[in-house]
Amino acid sequence: MMNDELAKEKAQVVRRLLQHEGRVMLCLDATCQGVEVPRRFSSDPGLMLVINVNMPQPIEIGPAAIESELRFGGMPHYCIIPYHALWSAFNPDSGHGVLWQESIPHIIRQHHGAYPTGPLKPLPDDDNWPETGKEQEAVAAQPDERSGVPTLKVIEGNGDPQPPEHTPGRSRPKLRVVK
Repeated sequence: MMNDELAKEKAQVVRRLLQHEGRVMLCLDATCQGVEVPRRFSSDPGLMLVINVNMPQPIEIGPAAIESELRFGGMPHYCIIPYHALWSAFNPDSGHGVLWQESIPHIIRQHHGAYPTGPLKPLPDDDNWPETGKEQEAVAAQPDERSGVPTLKVIEGNGDPQPPEHTPGRSRPKLRVVK
């Protein structure tokens, strides 16, 4: 299994990218135990999901996993991404991110080589982050209650995965036939 230090590093990378750039592409092995995504994606070792600070629902960056309600084809699904399934996190616009070589699934390595997401720029120090991310940092640090911009929720704990307290649910959209 994954050591606690690597899990903390992955959580910190995701948190810093969201705080400074507002958007993160998560590359994960959806076949790993504990991953919760829609069934049609559960066999994908190279699933890529985007999270950003402008999503209307909270993003929980916990000690064992990232959790949030994401939309797939307009339908909400509560997703759990354990850190042992996460093999890269980056911003596709800036190229800042991290690729954890030891976490890349074997099948991805076979098909794409050592660097399947291409070369990534190292994360800058917090004080030296490029100005392009400063606007998003202000949004993430001081959310406007009226705009509905969520805050990042840091969950402290001992690293043991906990089931979500509740699964956010929305009523199913009402469809009507228009003739």
